[in-house]
Amino acid sequence: MQEAVRKTNFQALNSQMNNEYSLADFVNQLIKWKKPLLKTAGLILLLSIVGSLLLPNYYEAETTFYAASPDLAKPIPIGGDDKDIRIYGDDKDLDRLFSIATSHDILFFLIDSFDLYKHYDINRENPKAKFKVREELLDHYKTIKTKYAALQLIVEDKDPKTAADMANAAREKISQLAQSIVKESQGKLIENYNGNIIKKQLQSDSLAAIIKTIKDSSGIFETWTQSGIYTQLLAEATSDLEDAKGKIEFYKKYPSYRDSLIKYMAVEMGAQKKMAKANTELNKYTPVLSRLKQLDQEQSRIHEQISLDKERLKQLNATYSTQFTALHLIESADVPVQKSKPKRSIIVLLTSLCGIMLSFLAVFVIENLRTGEFIKKP
Repeated sequence: MQEAVRKTNFQALNSQMNNEYSLADFVNQLIKWKKPLLKTAGLILLLSIVGSLLLPNYYEAETTFYAASPDLAKPIPIGGDDKDIRIYGDDKDLDRLFSIATSHDILFFLIDSFDLYKHYDINRENPKAKFKVREELLDHYKTIKTKYAALQLIVEDKDPKTAADMANAAREKISQLAQSIVKESQGKLIENYNGNIIKKQLQSDSLAAIIKTIKDSSGIFETWTQSGIYTQLLAEATSDLEDAKGKIEFYKKYPSYRDSLIKYMAVEMGAQKKMAKANTELNKYTPVLSRLKQLDQEQSRIHEQISLDKERLKQLNATYSTQFTALHLIESADVPVQKSKPKRSIIVLLTSLCGIMLSFLAVFVIENLRTGEFIKKP
């Protein structure tokens, strides 16, 4: 029995495939259903018009601005040339503003500032309220890059004034956050410089204590010139000694010049004492000379670095306490007077076309069921 039914169905299917279904047949079917189709089309048109009229109007407010260069937040070195300072930022700076514009800080600033839970009729007690209000805001909030490489921030709302206020508030908050990021970096740099200055000052004090200990134990009062003093003293004493010896040898030949002989013998003794004194001091000084000079040079480099760090710190503090711009405003958001959506004519047109096409499909199905074109299962 089942085999016979399957054979019958197969034969019917072959018969259907062999029958040609022309466009004229379909047109005749539509003509047959002309009145119901016209009524249906009219009803669909009426419903689409009513439905589109019930949709609320939305208004778009937009503000446009460029990214400012981070160079504006950098201190200019004393004597530096500011000709290379950029006023407008590059693509990286613009991307940074894009990231800030879509951050949670901006979105929830708008949510809290304009009480968007109530504005969008979202229950705060709902576990997903935070997610829902954020998604609702993102449906009406967007940022785009214009063809002139500017950032355009667009806010859409049923109330045109609210849309403008939200757009301007978002832009100002973006500027504040961009500035705070730079200020935070500057603050960390200031902390680092303060720490480095303290550390280097401790190193300098430690070196000063070591140098003082060596000088006190060696009787040295000046590292770089004291050796020259005693070297010069030794040279003068040696010259005086040689001169006195020559004069003594000369006056020994003439007994009548006894006074002169005694005089130069005294000079000789004085020169010998000077030489002994100079040699004694140089003997104390020479062993520590190299180390003292090394410590003095190291201390000098530390003092130089401390001076540079203090000057840099002074510039950073001046910059940190000065306001700078993070963006260049091109156009603020004005209260829009023309709605952005819904496009009622397009809605009515598309809805009507879809309804009519579905009506045509319904006619096609009904007619073919009536004429047995569709095979029913047994």
